Amino acid sequence: MSTVVVTEHRPAPADAAGQPAAVAAPESPPRRRRGLALRALLHVGFVGAVLTAWELSSGRWIDPLLLSKPSEVLRQLWDWIVTGHLAFHLQFTLTALVIGFLLGAVVAFGLAVLFAELPRAGRFAEIYIIVFNGIPTIALIPVFIVWFGFGIETKIFMGFLTVFFIVFIASFQALRNTDSRYLELARVLEANTWQRLVKFRLWAAVPFLASAFKLALPATALAVVTAEFLGSNRGIGFLLIRASNLLDMASLFAAVLVVTALVQILTLAAAALESRLLTWVPKEKK
Repeated sequence: MSTVVVTEHRPAPADAAGQPAAVAAPESPPRRRRGLALRALLHVGFVGAVLTAWELSSGRWIDPLLLSKPSEVLRQLWDWIVTGHLAFHLQFTLTALVIGFLLGAVVAFGLAVLFAELPRAGRFAEIYIIVFNGIPTIALIPVFIVWFGFGIETKIFMGFLTVFFIVFIASFQALRNTDSRYLELARVLEANTWQRLVKFRLWAAVPFLASAFKLALPATALAVVTAEFLGSNRGIGFLLIRASNLLDMASLFAAVLVVTALVQILTLAAAALESRLLTWVPKEKK
């Protein structure tokens, strides 16, 4: 017995003129790679042109006391690397950054969990958190110097405050506004308070926590460098203020280059951490 297969023929969609509309073909990988290579080449060419114009103009049309040559900046940076001068100051900055970030993140997340589980205490404390968050931390650096001196403690506390408010606000809002579907599921499964917190509320807060870390990590680096800039005898911020006071433009731009590279590396690291954390979160089906 033979079987007849009937297929349905659907005409291609037509445009406004009644003609069959052309279906856009997906961009091929080689073509996409060529586009990426072209954009990269344009960026390299632009940066190269700017550096060349900078190199030629400094000392001819621009006073070198105002704008040092890129070659002198790179020479100064290489000298710092070879002599260990950069490592000495960078270690101080990174130590304050890491300790301040970890302390601020742990304390902020712990308080966010506590206040989310105690709604009345959370509503009471939220008012003061918002008020203190509105105070510019840079204005408090002289106070911190009086309290802690010019040592690393001031920089750690500056980093602590910076990351604390970012992580606390994001975590507290995420925990307090947990999706009602998760809470209903926890009720159906008869989860106790600890299980509801760990397996439902914390899990739902992971995306917000990852985004908070992405913002807080580079912000903490800038806060620590700013604290070093205003009062320190070590660190990248100290290199900046010393070069500025001595009108040493090569050292000043070298220090700016180090800060820029540090912030970019931390931004990429925070983005990688965010991607890593979000892989643990299941995607909802639409």
